[in-house]
Amino acid sequence: MIEEITAKELILKLIKWRKTFLRITIISALVTGVLVFLMPKQYKSTAVLFAARQFSVSKLVIEPNSGNQEDYMQIGDEDDVEKLIQFLSSDALKIKVANAYNLWDRWKIRDTVYGYHYLKLKWDDMVAIKRTEFNSIKVEVYDYTADGSAQIANGITDYCDTVKHEMTKAVTAGVVKIVKDEYENTLLRMKELEDSLMKLRKLGVLHYKEQVKAYSKSYARALEKNDAGAIKRLEEKLDTLKKYGSAYQNVHDNLEKYSFKYPDIKAKYDEALVNYNTSLPIKFVVEKAKPNEYKAKPNRLLILSVTIIASNLLGFLILLFREKFNKLKLQD
Repeated sequence: MIEEITAKELILKLIKWRKTFLRITIISALVTGVLVFLMPKQYKSTAVLFAARQFSVSKLVIEPNSGNQEDYMQIGDEDDVEKLIQFLSSDALKIKVANAYNLWDRWKIRDTVYGYHYLKLKWDDMVAIKRTEFNSIKVEVYDYTADGSAQIANGITDYCDTVKHEMTKAVTAGVVKIVKDEYENTLLRMKELEDSLMKLRKLGVLHYKEQVKAYSKSYARALEKNDAGAIKRLEEKLDTLKKYGSAYQNVHDNLEKYSFKYPDIKAKYDEALVNYNTSLPIKFVVEKAKPNEYKAKPNRLLILSVTIIASNLLGFLILLFREKFNKLKLQD
């Protein structure tokens, strides 16, 4: 174990080993300087977003009851911010941006079976998604060119809408199919009922309840007048109503039920199509990323300074241990 040393002893040892420290400083400076010089420059661009309220398009835009409509211009709350961060950090977005801006070559990502793994590692190094104290989101991107960093940052903000739309499209497609089938079945059933009514009307049943009332009154008057011809004609009409009247009424009531149902199912079908075919942005872009020609990385002076200091500290510890070891060896 190394004994405690005073400040005076420490200064004396530093003076004693000054040539060693000088050699360490020169060697570490030369090696680090070459390595730092070979490191490529990186430029930083930043985009700033606010989350938008996230609702279905049909509810926001075509909801018939204006009192139920949400304000699509309103800034999103904390839950909406968390959702937006999740979209911005999603693997689907990383793949889309990597393909759109050829990050595989731009960031020299190895083309192997582990390519996606290397993309995620490089993404974590080059992209930062940060939530600010103002409940906004910063998208910070580093790249080897100033224009490239701005393009990638703006691409990330654009593709988050695409990722959200594709994610919800699978759900809306299922809803469209269900509602479309019900809508088409409703139309088909209404057509069948209308055809049945048309056949009954050709048989003389035009409106069962009204005709029963009218024929009953006429039949009563014919009986009062003892009009045999009229009685016979009305009895035939009443027999026709008696034969087909219940069928007519049943078909009529069913058609009326489907007629009331049709506007609702048509409205739901229209809403489902709107939600499937369109989407609203899930963010407000406060500030688009712009190219910044000032180098962000690497900070060569800082790296060089830290390396020299760390090398000298390590060398000082090694010298202390060697001195202690030599003293113990001589004592033995």
